[in-house]
Amino acid sequence: MSEQALTAEALQERLRKAPFHEWLGLTVTAVSEDSLELQAAWRQEWANSTGITHGGVVASLLDLAADWSLVATQSDPAPTIDFTIHYLRPAKPGDLTVRAHIVRAGRSLTVAEAEVLDAAGKKIAVGRGTYASFATQKKD
Repeated sequence: MSEQALTAEALQERLRKAPFHEWLGLTVTAVSEDSLELQAAWRQEWANSTGITHGGVVASLLDLAADWSLVATQSDPAPTIDFTIHYLRPAKPGDLTVRAHIVRAGRSLTVAEAEVLDAAGKKIAVGRGTYASFATQKKD
């Protein structure tokens, strides 16, 4: 565990260094020692042929938020080993909120969950991932 959680501003700076994260329009709205909340600014490029937000964007947001919730506990994201998604309803055009938290932080594997909510606060999708926390440990 880290001595203290990163501030939202510090996490925002680290997160937005990746061009894909910048393209997603992510803003860190809250961070604690084991959880994270992001806002994703909707873009027309997210729409599929029916005008609904593409499931791949929703999946990316879930995995990204769950993974980055690990930053609060080990100061680095970790490679995804497995991720399961349940889509609950279509994500209509509009900004999305993504909330993630650590379920179990381990030395080898860490489990985290995330949910995506639409602008009205309705749950769009949920996901649970297993991350290779051993891959981020510094070698002596």
